[in-house]
Amino acid sequence: MTMHKILINALGTESSGGISILRKTLQDVSLDEENQYHIFIYTGKYIDSLLIEKNYHNNLHFRIMKNYGLIYRVFFENIFMPFYINKNNISLIYNLTGTSQFFSGIPSIVKIQNLLFFTKGLDMLYFKRNKRLLWLKHIYYKRIVLSLMLRVAKNIEIQSIHVKKELSNFVDLNNKNFFLKNDFSISNDDFSSPKKYDFKSEIIFLYIVGPHFNMPHKNIDDFIRTMVNLLDSGLNFHIKITLTRQQLENSDFWDKKLNKVTSFLGYIDNKKAMQDLFADNVVLISTSVIETIGLHVIEAVLNGILCIVPNESYSAKVYGSRVLTYNLFNSESLMEAIINLKSYNNIKCQGLIIDNQNYIRQNENEKYQNSLSIIKDVLNKGK
Repeated sequence: MTMHKILINALGTESSGGISILRKTLQDVSLDEENQYHIFIYTGKYIDSLLIEKNYHNNLHFRIMKNYGLIYRVFFENIFMPFYINKNNISLIYNLTGTSQFFSGIPSIVKIQNLLFFTKGLDMLYFKRNKRLLWLKHIYYKRIVLSLMLRVAKNIEIQSIHVKKELSNFVDLNNKNFFLKNDFSISNDDFSSPKKYDFKSEIIFLYIVGPHFNMPHKNIDDFIRTMVNLLDSGLNFHIKITLTRQQLENSDFWDKKLNKVTSFLGYIDNKKAMQDLFADNVVLISTSVIETIGLHVIEAVLNGILCIVPNESYSAKVYGSRVLTYNLFNSESLMEAIINLKSYNNIKCQGLIIDNQNYIRQNENEKYQNSLSIIKDVLNKGK
C-alpha cells in the first residue's frame, strides 16, 4: 500500500471554533497509520496549549511559524509551500482556513469555516454603521484574495449546505466537488439529558464568544442592550460571559450597570470547565449575523440546554426549525423571546431540547464524519 504525505495547512487558525476544529482534525489523522502528515500552524497561546494537551501519534510533524499577516501568508503559501511540497513529496494539501495555492501542482482540499468574507448581508451592516474602511480591511480585500484562490480549488469542504449558497454569490461553483462534513462527535454518549428549568427562579444567560467579540458580525450589541432592558425590568437573572471584565469595559459596547449581575469568565480552554457551564436554568444566547456551523450553539444543545439564536436561514439549516429565535438587530425581539420563556414549564423546555438534539443527530449523521474519509476519497480520485 502506498504511503502518502499530506500537508495540513492550518495557518490562520485563531478562533475558539477554529481551535476546536483543528483539535478534531488532528485526532482524526493521528489514527491514520498508513500516511504521514506535515502540519503548518502559527504559534500562539491557544495553539501552544493545544499542542501540549496530548501526545499526538508520531505520524504528525509540526511546522510552527510566527504570524506576519495576510500578505506574507499569501506569499508563503504560494512561493515557499511549492518548494516544500516538491522537496518532501507531498501528495495532497488540506487547507483548513479557506486558502488555496495557485502553483502547488497536486490535489488539494479547501475547508470553509469562516463565511465572514462571503456574506452579502455583512456588507450592508458595515455600511449602515459607517465602517467602510473597516469593511475594506476586514472583508473586501480578503474576499478578493480568497475568491481568486477558490477559483482554482477543485475540492471544497463545508460544514453546512447554506455555506455553498453563500459562496455561490461570489464564486462560480461549477466543476467543484463539495464534501459536507461533521466537525464534532455525535455518538449517543455525546448527548446529555435535558437540563431542568424553572423560570420562577434565577435564569442564567450564557454568552460564549472569543476575543474578536467587537467585530460587527458578532453583533454583541443585541445581547448587551437586551440585558440592560431586562435588568431595568426587574427580571431575576445572571450573566455568564466568556470575556474578562477588562475586555468588556475597554470596549464601546459594555454597560457597567451589568457588572453586578455578571460573571466574567474569560477564555475557557478546558473541556470540563466549559461543560460545567451547561447547567439547570441556563439559556445560551447567540447573536451572530452569520455562522458556518456555530459550535458554541451545537455544544449547548448536545449538553442539554435551551438556546436562542437569530432568525436567519443558517439557524434553521444548522439547528433545526424548533430552535428558539429572535429577529437580528432588534433587542425588543430578543427580550420578547426571553420573556416568553416564563410561560414554559420544565416539560415543554425539555421537549424543545430533545427536538433540537434529534435534528442535529440526524442532520450531522448524513455528513462525512471525519477528515480522514475526505482525504482518502480525494487521494483515490487523484484530483
